Amino acid sequence: MNEQQDLKLIQSSDTEYPPEEKETEALEENKTPEENGMPENTYAYRWNYDVQRAHDAKEKRANGRRGVIVFACTMVTAFLLVLGLLLGVLAFRDGLLSRAKGMTTEQVAKTVLPATVLVYASNNTSYGYGTGFFVRSDGYIVTNYHVVSSATYIAVTLYPSEKSVAATVVGYSAADDIAVLKIAGSGYTVAKIGNSDAIRVGDTAIAVGNPAGVSAPWSTTQGIISSTGRSVTVNGSASIGEMSMIQTDAPVNPGNSGGPLCNDRAEVIGIVTQKLSDYEALGFAIPINGAMKIVDAIIRTGSADGVRSEISRTRPTIGIVGSTIEKGEEFTKADTTYRSPADGVLVMSVSTGSGADRVLTPGDVIVAIDGTAVPSMDGLIEKLYTYKAGDTVTLKIYKLGESKTTDVKVTLGVAK
Repeated sequence: MNEQQDLKLIQSSDTEYPPEEKETEALEENKTPEENGMPENTYAYRWNYDVQRAHDAKEKRANGRRGVIVFACTMVTAFLLVLGLLLGVLAFRDGLLSRAKGMTTEQVAKTVLPATVLVYASNNTSYGYGTGFFVRSDGYIVTNYHVVSSATYIAVTLYPSEKSVAATVVGYSAADDIAVLKIAGSGYTVAKIGNSDAIRVGDTAIAVGNPAGVSAPWSTTQGIISSTGRSVTVNGSASIGEMSMIQTDAPVNPGNSGGPLCNDRAEVIGIVTQKLSDYEALGFAIPINGAMKIVDAIIRTGSADGVRSEISRTRPTIGIVGSTIEKGEEFTKADTTYRSPADGVLVMSVSTGSGADRVLTPGDVIVAIDGTAVPSMDGLIEKLYTYKAGDTVTLKIYKLGESKTTDVKVTLGVAK
């Protein structure tokens, strides 16, 4: 060590004297550090093993307590974080944080009714009523296309007055059953648009409209969302439509067509479009998310051409009633039993006046369209979705009782 060092530990050799004895002897003789060959201001300390061990044990106990406390705090913190995360996930899942508190039915009615109109549509031979609602304050109204499809005159009545205002059709999508009307003026109450993708089975559903036209205007009924994404078939003379609908048990009637189906926050989640009259509490509404794609396009351009609403898809008719049949499966016609030569679609009947009635007969088996195999009725239907009414296709068929195929041409979607 250098001379500036203030402290130096002296250890004696165990072979000469124990450290305690040597230090004791030096003290007894009153020797100074300088006399012992140590620099000035240097101090000698005696190391005691028992004291050191006791000190170490004490430190170990203290460190152990500190470790336990740190570990416990860490675990409690981790538990609270996990618990908070779990509660957060559950809260968002159940809508406790993201959803506003629901209104009463009375509050929903008071909010939505001012944005709702009674639609009157007539032509030279008939008239009818429906419902609509404002989507813009400058007079744009949404309703069902079937409410106004054959009308030569359209008028709407504003809530709560009995004043009727003439309306014009801005545009429509027949496949999606949506039409946009326009009336003069501005400052109209606009319905708040909700999110139909967020609805769940069991949610509150409130229908606002005119279920019996002028006989029962401005009515409100309540139920629940019974199903989402319900496939509903719509038959036309030249085509068949398939629509993805919201099903509800809220009572609706023909005059509700075109009116709003709302949630318990007075937001429009669907457009009421039809009910199944042979069943109780089976009403259907067009999901508002897809509907607004159509509506926005019509307001911007006057047309919904090219817009994919994801509400509906339409296929042309082929003019037959058919059934899936497997190779080797037997069927009977006029007391004669036949065996199908391949997987395909057995023609059960043919519509008179259709494009197929001149080339197909009951008992024929369709196996392909334009070179694409159709081994089932579902396959035939899916293939037809790739065509439109008026297209001519080539069918590969087995004629009744024959074992070789024949190609025939059919014009799709020919009206009866």
